[in-house]
Amino acid sequence: MAAGDNRVSWERLAVLMLGGWSLLAAGQQLPPPFPAPLDPASAVTPLAHTPLPEEYVWTAGDVNAKHPDHNKFQWNKPQLRTEWHRFRKTFEVASIPSAATIYVAGPREAEVYLNGKLLAHFNSSVDAPIGFRVFHTDASRLLRVGDNVLAVQAIRGRGIVSADASPVTQQLTYGEVLAVKVVAAKLGVVAPAMVKSDRSWRSVVGRGVDDAWTRDGFDDSAWPLVDSLGGVESSRDLMQWSGDAGMYGWPGYMGMSSPLGTYALNAVAVTHVFEGGGSFRDLGALTGGAGRFAVEQASDGSVPTDADAPAVRLDFGREISGRLVVESNANSDMVLSIAYGESELEAMATGLTPEQRGGNYLGTNLLDVGAHTMARGPKSGFRYARVRFLRGSGELALRAEGIAYPVTYAGSFESSDVLLNRIWATGAYTVHLCMGDDLWDAPKRDRGRWAGDIDVEGRVISDVFGDKTLLERTLADLAPGGDKAVNGIPGYSALWITSLASLYAHSGDIEFLKARREALLHVLSAMDQSLDKNGAFSNRKHQWMFVDWSPGLYGYTPEATLGTSLEYLRGYRAGAMLLEAVGDDADAGRARLTAAKLEVFARRDLQNAGRLSWQIAALGVQMGLMDDAQAWDEVLSKVKQDAPIDQQITPYFNATVLDAMARTGHGREALSWMRAYWGGMLAEGATSFWESYDLRWPKDVPHLSLQADGTSGFFVSMAHGWSSWPTAWLSEEILGVREAEDGYRKVLIAPRLMDLDWARGAVPTPHGVIRISIREESNAEKLEVDVPPGIETAMISVEAASAAHVMLDGKSVHAETVAGGDVRFFLPRAGHHLIVVTR
Repeated sequence: MAAGDNRVSWERLAVLMLGGWSLLAAGQQLPPPFPAPLDPASAVTPLAHTPLPEEYVWTAGDVNAKHPDHNKFQWNKPQLRTEWHRFRKTFEVASIPSAATIYVAGPREAEVYLNGKLLAHFNSSVDAPIGFRVFHTDASRLLRVGDNVLAVQAIRGRGIVSADASPVTQQLTYGEVLAVKVVAAKLGVVAPAMVKSDRSWRSVVGRGVDDAWTRDGFDDSAWPLVDSLGGVESSRDLMQWSGDAGMYGWPGYMGMSSPLGTYALNAVAVTHVFEGGGSFRDLGALTGGAGRFAVEQASDGSVPTDADAPAVRLDFGREISGRLVVESNANSDMVLSIAYGESELEAMATGLTPEQRGGNYLGTNLLDVGAHTMARGPKSGFRYARVRFLRGSGELALRAEGIAYPVTYAGSFESSDVLLNRIWATGAYTVHLCMGDDLWDAPKRDRGRWAGDIDVEGRVISDVFGDKTLLERTLADLAPGGDKAVNGIPGYSALWITSLASLYAHSGDIEFLKARREALLHVLSAMDQSLDKNGAFSNRKHQWMFVDWSPGLYGYTPEATLGTSLEYLRGYRAGAMLLEAVGDDADAGRARLTAAKLEVFARRDLQNAGRLSWQIAALGVQMGLMDDAQAWDEVLSKVKQDAPIDQQITPYFNATVLDAMARTGHGREALSWMRAYWGGMLAEGATSFWESYDLRWPKDVPHLSLQADGTSGFFVSMAHGWSSWPTAWLSEEILGVREAEDGYRKVLIAPRLMDLDWARGAVPTPHGVIRISIREESNAEKLEVDVPPGIETAMISVEAASAAHVMLDGKSVHAETVAGGDVRFFLPRAGHHLIVVTR
């Protein structure tokens, strides 16, 4: 049965759970199969779009991204949050247009003057999750032939959390930008700007004492020219962290970097229909065809409150990364409110609560839709959208516009277990959702670059899509300068290195690696500063540490220190290998020596740690610092979640646990845990894998029970790239395509059926696709392998007894028996091979 086949027997899940635990036994209702195909964006093509010319500007000297020491960001000073900034621009109008609209974005409050007259006063709530909005109003009434003066007085935005993002991203997300344009058109119509924000504007800090500065004749020659961050679509940094989510009201704004593309997706269900004081017509069209329907408001022209307005909730059948598109065929302007949700209840939530535990992540946002125009809602990750029709009547079309990075599913996996097939496909789709302007952690939040997430995502991308471009771009963007830790987290510096090493192993791109040598040395130097004089990790700079979201594994704790020390060991070992690959033997030797010193202390600390968490034990096994049998008997054999005393772990670090189980010779148990844990998410309705999960968490409202990042609830992501590891694990452990070197110049192919009857699939390489098919037949194992030309060495390793007989392409071959009973031999050439191992 093919991956994604709709004939999944969900009842089988009951017998796949560890210890007899099952959702069925708990009385939970299991969901139907996914829509097919699961990934609607697998064939998307790049969008042809010319970036808009208007620029993000701000007062001279106050653009932190341009400061030499931009790490000292001053956004948290109260006086800076309330200062007024004045901007001026003179422009010429040849004739008065029949319609003109001004758009202003960036500040949380602004007074807009045209030719000395107050045109509008804009203000946004500081409690709204989106702190960046587009304001608009009619400008035609104050325009005049000849010179015109546009003056804006603004207070910077409230800002959103953007962690250790780039300086440009921080400048935007903290609202320290202004974008303005006036177009000779009605609301929502895309047209050339009569005047736009650019480097020719002038600005000063301070509120005007009178209105003289807003009129012509005022001498602004002493005002400095503004600083610019460039065009509003000029940088990927301007599209991170949901910073531009509120730019949806800016005509012509797509907010997508090359080579992203879009695709259309209709709703699969329309629920929570409420007509209020109005009525709907042809709502059924929302789930098919052009999706056109009509909404009519009260005939007496009364204006409903938000609670009284006609409303629907749309279900798109799966998590998507994108936005809602509204296409108007109405003769009048309309106003809608939109709220997204990764879960049904997140979309319905309207209240703002501390840290958004019970409120939808982007809040409820107004969308102004001009007559006979197209408007886009905020972009985010969501499955559901609640739409209320506040003003206006007429015919509309509503659909989702997915945004996706073009990929080809060159890799594949199918087996005799349909649940594993679903897990593989869901993990691949989860990572694809995170492939945006850069490789993000999640399409909803944070929409940012995180080295820890990339350490998992990169392997999945290599095994499924074979794409290196996005990985290379993101790792290049993520590397800090100086002695700063990657993402501000010591362990993430090490994981940046391991991500780079994995990319090089899969791509073999030595030129890219050479170009990263200086960045690699910077990262290693920053790591050196966290070591004491003896070479032990001591966190001398007192940086916040993160290993996992489980108690004790983040912050300033002994276990977080030990976990970071083990990650450092991974990083130094990988760094030495990379430096050696580019011919830097001296620096490679220093990294190797540092790793050797660190290993001594890591072994000591593991031995003295007492009871080890799953995460620390798995890292110890991964680094070869623990006895495999001891690690299994004392820790890894106890991995389950059916009792209060069982440990908590995220899908992120469960990746290392799966690897450690396989390394200790317990691949079957790893498969069982995978079925229980990731299968548990599927049983609870997941269409992509979640940021956090625990089999014991309440099932009535799963999303509200998720815990991560020091909080719980709707804030936590239901599509997170770091949860996708089973996809790579199945390709590497079951299909057995592992240990690539220098872009698959050499490769080990060691398939393991474990408890499966058969498995088949493919793994992409720079030379073509390796295809594997393996089946158990009575006392023999039949293996078919296709190896593309360009792979110089392909070693086959098959589980077998010492007396096994190996036939390769119909001829008996000598195979070396290695520890554990495996037999190994080399393929003589590229192409198709049939291997039969008789025990």
